[in-house]
Amino acid sequence: MATHQKVILLAVACLSFLLCQQVQAFQQPTPTIDSTTATSRTSRSSTTNPPRGMIMHLNAAISRRTAIASAAATTPAAALLLAPLIIIPNKADAESLAAKLSKRDAAALKNSIFNIPPSAQIYPPFMKGRNWDVSLKFAGYLFPSTTIRKDDIVKNVNIPGFQKCSIASIADVGRENTTFRLSIQDNGMEDRVQTLSTSINAHLGYKAVENVLYDPSSNPNRISIEFVKSRTRNAERIELFCNARESELVQNPNPNPVQDKATNLKIFVCSEYVRQVTFSLSQEFGVAREVIGNYAHFWTWKETEDSNVLTGNVLTACYLDPQDALFFQEPSKPVAVYSHSLVAKRV
Repeated sequence: MATHQKVILLAVACLSFLLCQQVQAFQQPTPTIDSTTATSRTSRSSTTNPPRGMIMHLNAAISRRTAIASAAATTPAAALLLAPLIIIPNKADAESLAAKLSKRDAAALKNSIFNIPPSAQIYPPFMKGRNWDVSLKFAGYLFPSTTIRKDDIVKNVNIPGFQKCSIASIADVGRENTTFRLSIQDNGMEDRVQTLSTSINAHLGYKAVENVLYDPSSNPNRISIEFVKSRTRNAERIELFCNARESELVQNPNPNPVQDKATNLKIFVCSEYVRQVTFSLSQEFGVAREVIGNYAHFWTWKETEDSNVLTGNVLTACYLDPQDALFFQEPSKPVAVYSHSLVAKRV
């Protein structure tokens, strides 16, 4: 057997062992999720150096998609915690965003078919007029499709998250921890220029973004991101088109009866459905490589008793593009879902 083949097999074996240890120690199964296609992670002891989540770089010959397949194959009983930090009573509107997120069911995160361009997202009072340092931690992933084989999904390089920069705001999905700046203006609108530039730079580990073009007063549904020329392999320019948004402010359904203040705490949930077009260098001179991805972010922000701290999570549901050969096997439900936990501290 060739030496490089031995190295690859050894790396995959190490990856499988580490992920098995993580799942056995920190497994939290969710009844409504197919446990044969999911994995999750929590913190490890400081004396152990865990792998970087879903996306590995053990060897140049092991691709990001191969690492996903290896991880999923070795964690048959793991389950992704799809639910946000909220459980809505059964009497609540079943079609509301908070109710959908409370189902712990990836099938509820269907792609949006839009007709009317959405308005800009407005954040609640407890987030307005503040700058937040957000710590984003990778929590797990799921391949929820029941109509497409997992092997076929893993082979598809165009599914968002399988390559760096294929999801603009989470440019390296499997990165262990990332900190970026979230600024909410006094009018409740997000400073998308700062959020995207700081998030992309933090995920990639260097100054990758040259410029972000966004004018919410003219068109709140389009953002152009220009990268430093020839520095980022997978992206020279990204165009983002928002197809739909939802948001809801709800009362904390599980208040602390001992502390009266907790009864007034709110939870804010919002979603954004995005079509991303990524342009990068190709092997053909003078012709840009173009990749189209469709995904949605589902954010949950929970107010805490400390007004300077927020907690939450974000689920990213990824859909097949209509041009994909497998599209009609899964036209509306996600084929991959990523989960990240959030802690925001006011600065």
